[in-house]
Amino acid sequence: MNAIAIRRLLLCMLTACAFALPAIAQDYPVKPIRMLVPFTPGGGTDILAHIVAGKMSESMGQQVIVENKPGANTLVASEVVAKAAPDGYTLLMQTNNLASNPTLYQGKMTFDTLKDLVPVALVAGNPHVLVVHPSVPAKNLKEFIALAKAKPKTITFASAGSGTVNHLSGELLSMLSGIEMVHVPYKGSGSVMPDLLGGHVNALFAAMPTVTQHIRDGKLRAIAVTTPRRFRGLPDVPTIVELGYPGYDFSSWFGVLAPGGTPQPIIAKLNAEIVKALKDPAVQQKLDNYEIFGSTPEEFGTFIRNEIDKTAKIIKTSGATID
Repeated sequence: MNAIAIRRLLLCMLTACAFALPAIAQDYPVKPIRMLVPFTPGGGTDILAHIVAGKMSESMGQQVIVENKPGANTLVASEVVAKAAPDGYTLLMQTNNLASNPTLYQGKMTFDTLKDLVPVALVAGNPHVLVVHPSVPAKNLKEFIALAKAKPKTITFASAGSGTVNHLSGELLSMLSGIEMVHVPYKGSGSVMPDLLGGHVNALFAAMPTVTQHIRDGKLRAIAVTTPRRFRGLPDVPTIVELGYPGYDFSSWFGVLAPGGTPQPIIAKLNAEIVKALKDPAVQQKLDNYEIFGSTPEEFGTFIRNEIDKTAKIIKTSGATID
């Protein structure tokens, strides 16, 4: 085959691909979509996933089924999606763990976060609030830190798992204030609540949706908010920054990813559906405890890279591990 014939063949193949890709997106989806959540039911990620998936199901004409698959600090679910067929039918609703795991599991992960998972959309975020069981004799952050200093390694703080935002929020406060607390990791926020409400653990840097009602009912005491500005849902609760720890800023974020290699038209369609869902007034009402984003895939990709760098510094400075 001469050079001219080869060029003509390649041109035909490229032309066919150019027409095929839009057709893929036009036909998609033709069957139910799985959205994996790497935590147990009942936590902030699970709540958000069900709300967004429900609205996507209405709009796309196919069920978006939320599947909880906790384990290994979210690596179980992440690995399933990273190694799934890149056809848009397996998605991941992930959170800050996506950024912390490359440092916590350096050299031990079976996939590459930046290559084997492709960003679809940064969906939402929410501030966390340090809450304690009413039996803890501290009414504010000053008293909490004084108690922790007076009795080192006696205050326990729970998390949804090592390396999660609950964990690193506590490590950051410990670094800035010089206190020593005992970290108690669980397999998801939903698993933490019974022990926290029962007083078996003392404290939690909790996502707002999981504890707001408990605070209002007096079952938990709010100490301080983890973002630089006060949260509209708890306007009377001060921030850690305004209580004397400038630079303290930690919050949850939630985003949807797909397997690496998923065709760009499918990514674009999924992004459009997620953004449309987030603009729905009924969805916004349900997400009153969240800050709604709805980014482009490109914006989410840049955000992920920045979060990996930011989180790595906290992990290395604090000595946080997955143990």
